Amino acid sequence: MRIRRIVDILLTICLMLQMSMQITEQTFHEYSGMLMFVLFLVHQFLNRRWYGALLKGKYTLLRSFSTLINFSLLISFVLTGFCGIIISENFPALNIEALTSFARLGHLCCAYLSFLLMGIHLGLHWGMIAGKIKTNWPAVLAVVIAGYGLYAFVSVNDIFSYIFLKNQFAFIDYDKNFILVIAENISMFAFWTLTGYQVSKILTGKFFRPGVIFASVFVIFGILRMSLGVPESF
Repeated sequence: MRIRRIVDILLTICLMLQMSMQITEQTFHEYSGMLMFVLFLVHQFLNRRWYGALLKGKYTLLRSFSTLINFSLLISFVLTGFCGIIISENFPALNIEALTSFARLGHLCCAYLSFLLMGIHLGLHWGMIAGKIKTNWPAVLAVVIAGYGLYAFVSVNDIFSYIFLKNQFAFIDYDKNFILVIAENISMFAFWTLTGYQVSKILTGKFFRPGVIFASVFVIFGILRMSLGVPESF
C-alpha cells in the first residue's frame, strides 16, 4: 500500500511538471515524460487485480463510470506517450517523419485529456481520504481552489480548445511566474478531482451536497470571469 501511494504521488508530481513547460526545458519535459510513463506502467502492475476482476461482480452506475474513466485514461495516456516519442527532439532514432503532424496534434490533445481524466480518476478514489477528515474547512478550501481551477482551465488557458483541436498550437506564456504556473495546474487538477469525487456521490444516490458544491464552484467561476475577464491572448 505504501509503495502504491509513493508511485501515485510521484505520478502526480510528474504530471504537474509535464503541464508546466513554461518553467521546464524541452529535454527535461521529455525525460520526465519517460519517467512518468514508467511510473504509469508500475501503477498498472500494482493494480493488476483490478483487471482480473473486470468480468466479476455487478456493474453499478459508479463502477461502470469508473471503468469508463479508467480505460479512457489508459488509452489517452498511451497515445500521449506514443505521439510524444514520435515528435521527440532527444530521441531522433524513434522519429517517424510521415507521422509527425498527426503525432503533434495527438500529443497536444491526449496530454490535456489525460490531465483531465487523471483528476477525475483520483476524485473517484478520494472518498478513502475524505472519510478521515472530520471538519468542513478542507471542503470549503477545495471549493475555492476548484472555482479558480475552472476559471484557469476554461478562461485563462482555454484547454478545451486543445482537447477538441479547435486550437492546434499550444499557447505557452514563458513569461508567466513560476508560482502562478504551478498554482494554476494544481487548481485545475483540483477542479477535476473534486468533480470526480462529487460525481461518485451522485452515482450512489446522493444529490444535495454535490449540487451545493458544484453550484458554489460555478459561482466562484462566474465571479472570477466577470471581474477578471478573459486574457487578451485568447
